[in-house]
Amino acid sequence: MKKLGLFLVVFAVFLLAVLSFNGNALAAQVIKVNKLNGDIAIDGGKNAGFIVGAQVCFPGASGDQLVCGTVLKASASESVVKVDRRYATQIMGGAEALLYKETEETVEAEADEGKGEKSVEAEKPKTKPKKDWFQ
Repeated sequence: MKKLGLFLVVFAVFLLAVLSFNGNALAAQVIKVNKLNGDIAIDGGKNAGFIVGAQVCFPGASGDQLVCGTVLKASASESVVKVDRRYATQIMGGAEALLYKETEETVEAEADEGKGEKSVEAEKPKTKPKKDWFQ
């Protein structure tokens, strides 16, 4: 009987630990979609890194395409992202919001183009980075 009681206590502690860490591991999710204006409310705010002007991407309804926009308003726990109205209909409630993160390579390539100097890298077609582009 003592072994059963000990097992139940250990199981309860383990269950509480798993449930407490589950909420911290979730990414920002879509709360509300305003299809007329293209505004999308997410439950991640300044504390999660969604500051005004940051670029945020959402998976489309089909899952093949990403819809990206910029953060218009940000409070401590919620943000509003502006996307093109045509693509706002593709975003579903509960979808995950991915914070776009620029790498040094893309910043350097953009800086080289602005100077007017032509290099081999600047002549290549620009594509978005595939590695570590979201957090």
